[in-house]
Amino acid sequence: MTTASVRWRRLCVVLLGALGLAAAAGCDRGPRRVPVSGTVTVDGQPVNGGVLHFYPDTAKGNNYRVDCLSPVRAGKYNLLTQAVKDAHSGEGAPLGWYKVYLYTDVPGVDVKIHERFTDPKKTTVWVEVVENPEPGAYDIKFTTK
Repeated sequence: MTTASVRWRRLCVVLLGALGLAAAAGCDRGPRRVPVSGTVTVDGQPVNGGVLHFYPDTAKGNNYRVDCLSPVRAGKYNLLTQAVKDAHSGEGAPLGWYKVYLYTDVPGVDVKIHERFTDPKKTTVWVEVVENPEPGAYDIKFTTK
């Protein structure tokens, strides 16, 4: 075997190893998610309709590029995470702080709610998703005022 062919084989092995590492890194499942569910009320009354969103609060260090959302039925929700770029979709939400708002522009939904709670830039409701939340930690209370 010539020196050139040995070098060529070594180069191929190194390149194949590097490609294998890159492929393994690309199989990342994204941030770990924990279950997030609770109730949604407006002025103490259960909400029936709309889509609840948990929007990552970058001001509080949550830089995940995800949208966590759930339809609201009979005053209850159960979040799912949708991938925006680097993360993957699935049940629950990544740990961190979120701005919470309710999307109500849905056919057949008539939820009376103050408009600040329908915009992630204006909402005054924040939630921290944690490993072991207290009971009711994810219950969302909106108002019409």
